[in-house]
Amino acid sequence: MSTDYAEKERDFIASLPEDTGRDLSAWMSAISESGHRERNAIIDWLRHQGFQFSQASWLERIHHNGGRLIYGGDESAAATRSISETPRREVAAPQSLPPAVDIPGSSAQAARAGVQRLIGEAKGLRPLADLVLHEITRAVPGVQFAAVGPLIFMLAPQPFAALLPAPRKLRLYGVFGSAGVRRAHPADPVNKSGPPFPEMLVLDDARDIDEEFQRLIRAAARL
Repeated sequence: MSTDYAEKERDFIASLPEDTGRDLSAWMSAISESGHRERNAIIDWLRHQGFQFSQASWLERIHHNGGRLIYGGDESAAATRSISETPRREVAAPQSLPPAVDIPGSSAQAARAGVQRLIGEAKGLRPLADLVLHEITRAVPGVQFAAVGPLIFMLAPQPFAALLPAPRKLRLYGVFGSAGVRRAHPADPVNKSGPPFPEMLVLDDARDIDEEFQRLIRAAARL
């Protein structure tokens, strides 16, 4: 993956004073003073302050990380304050930036084999992984699947989601926007690397694959 999440994070933090009237340090203090402690409560509170879901999730993760940047290595909270004082760079908000994915060229048969190999990583949850891909096919006509590393990417024609199969739970990465406020979580790393998208759904039950799941997929695909 060539997406530089550290740079996007710095750009987001640098834009806070101009966009919101508060720098990162002030938002960290405001979150602490809000009285909210649970992740979802903090995100909901931030959304009422005008942040989009993915931005609110990002701030909540930084707060949970002691005010330190998530992708900025060992930078301290003081360092993040200095970043917030740098001139703003004109960039799109993080949630609107699709990842750059190098999809290797291959035959349709080889592509299917790669996808099936990764689905096998789900072991006991393989039927659920099959169901997820089936429902994504229903939600996004013409979607294609590609195996890249440990992830199954969904393309229509650009990547809009990625599935990480595993025995205990499946992670479906994407950008779900306001549609995901109830079910999406800030994305976990993938094998210690940055996630392909900033949000994820955690799936471990076929009952998760409902009409709301269809709406989330359409939102990620911008349909």
